[in-house]
Amino acid sequence: MSKKPDEMNLDELKAYVKKLEFENSTLRDEVQAVEKSPFLPQTVARLLYRVVLRREDILKNELRSNVNEKQGSLFEIKNQIRKYAPILGLDPDSIRIIVTEAIQNIIEHGHGNYAEIELEINNSGLNPYFKTSFKHEMPEGKKYTLTQIEENAKKGDITSEAFDFENPRGRGEFLMKELSDERQIINGVDIDEHGKKIHYFKRILINYKEPNGPRVETSFDEIREELDRLDGDEVVCYFHIDSKMSKLNSITVVTNKGKELAVKTKMEEAGFALSHKDTYSRTIFSSFAPVKPISDEEIKKLFVAVKKVVNSEVLHKSQA
Repeated sequence: MSKKPDEMNLDELKAYVKKLEFENSTLRDEVQAVEKSPFLPQTVARLLYRVVLRREDILKNELRSNVNEKQGSLFEIKNQIRKYAPILGLDPDSIRIIVTEAIQNIIEHGHGNYAEIELEINNSGLNPYFKTSFKHEMPEGKKYTLTQIEENAKKGDITSEAFDFENPRGRGEFLMKELSDERQIINGVDIDEHGKKIHYFKRILINYKEPNGPRVETSFDEIREELDRLDGDEVVCYFHIDSKMSKLNSITVVTNKGKELAVKTKMEEAGFALSHKDTYSRTIFSSFAPVKPISDEEIKKLFVAVKKVVNSEVLHKSQA
């Protein structure tokens, strides 16, 4: 049996301290391996990391119990993400806070048994970025929109009239908003192994090496995948706002082909000009650029007007 420190003589204590110092030095080297490497920032062009968790098991066995955090399911995931942030020169503690808040949100307030977490480091473009995404199932018919997220973030903002000191809700949303350079929200549909539709919510958070530098162009591949999962008679109405340097750059509206002209008319009346369009199956992607300054309130009213145009197809079918 090894002796306890209070049972050791002076020579044994010196040897014990020396052993602890060596172990501490080795551990520090392992933790800081990426941060201190002079090679990884140049050699890593792209890094992908993905994990699927049993959300309900973590909620039941870990978050509702007094467990050692370092032995929990989430500790290693958060540390992996923190570990790789220095590749892009990003502050690892800020990145870890973002991921911690997003994971806590997905585990505590998500739905369904599974939660997916993805990390991507893209170090090959003009402005490298660190992207994390968090996905969980939603009850059918339920959605969590960017508008709702913004309202919740105000509850965690001490400068907001909606701030509630007694209620912690909204603090995570506020931190994610403050620490991320870009946020995207997707409400989508998956098909499980039994052919059943699974509605999901996906939050995407992006941090750029240069926050004021060029932003990555949006890929609509994921939206096209969503369209493939819809039934032939389901109505499509999807909006994407693209902002560059805090300035509205374009709005893309995805609708059924039959609504193209009506939507184009509404957008032009609101101060937008068609800049690009693309067809995919029975849908059309129409991108519009503003020809005059557009306020957030005007955009909200515009979305309501366009949705009315698109949803009139549903009303017509129900009356047929």
